[in-house]
Amino acid sequence: MTSWSGGLVEWTDGDIAYLSVVFSWQLQRAYSRAVWLRQQGYHVRAGGPAVAINPTFLSSVAEIGGGVDALAHHNPDATFTSRGCIRHCPFCAVPKIEGDLVELSDWEPHPIVCDNNLLACSRAHFDRVIDRLKPIPGVDFNQGLDARLLTSYHAGRLAELDLHCVRLAWDDTGMERQFLAAYQILRDAGIPARKIHVYVLIGYKDTPADALYRLTTVWSHGSFPNPMRYQPLDASRRNEYVAPAWTSRELKRFSKYWSRLWWYKHIPFDEFQVSRSGWVRLDRLGACARTASVNPRTNHEPLNHRSPR
Repeated sequence: MTSWSGGLVEWTDGDIAYLSVVFSWQLQRAYSRAVWLRQQGYHVRAGGPAVAINPTFLSSVAEIGGGVDALAHHNPDATFTSRGCIRHCPFCAVPKIEGDLVELSDWEPHPIVCDNNLLACSRAHFDRVIDRLKPIPGVDFNQGLDARLLTSYHAGRLAELDLHCVRLAWDDTGMERQFLAAYQILRDAGIPARKIHVYVLIGYKDTPADALYRLTTVWSHGSFPNPMRYQPLDASRRNEYVAPAWTSRELKRFSKYWSRLWWYKHIPFDEFQVSRSGWVRLDRLGACARTASVNPRTNHEPLNHRSPR
């Protein structure tokens, strides 16, 4: 039986208990679970992105690594067709835990494709992926497609699929030209704006004004921006880091509003406020609501239940 809780997955097989830890702030909880499982007589094995980045944290209470494929326990609808990435973004753990790009020859077709940089793969591999996904409903390239590599050929083939959505990323304003070009390529291929989701990194080396420009630009094109609040790869607490140009309250405000546009889109952002306790005042409705901030990509919580991360 598998137990999943916010990026920490636990399951047993005979006398072995497995822990797969996605987020660094789940390591302390994983440590406590490993201690308890050992007391129950299990041999504990631990892995996952957080363990790969912090391999000594659980080493006293669990066997580390061992090549166990935990993806199906995180989300049985997810798959990888490649591992690694050609980029070395400083905010991303993929180069540190997966290394260089490798195309996988053996993988199961599922709707949620978790490749870190599918477009960096060979055209032959890309074509095989598209062909094998054609019978699958609701395909979601969940980790995003590299806007710098997207071509009309890629977009045309993506349009052959039954898409849940295609995801791009706009991490800083310096990528505006590449992002907008990729966005237009997808639209020219007939992919609706509502099916183009955009990860927007906030709170890293930007300012609130910079983040707002990217978020509002995506929204003005008819697509939903997904705000990604930056989390250091070794963060011991979620949402603890606050960049120099930001305040904690402003990061909460951005995350809550832009990740819940289907609730708040009738309220201008400059009228939207968040209290220190996390309560949002919806003055136009005369009511209060509390919402959870969610953040996608590596060491960032997923924006929706479809994500295996």
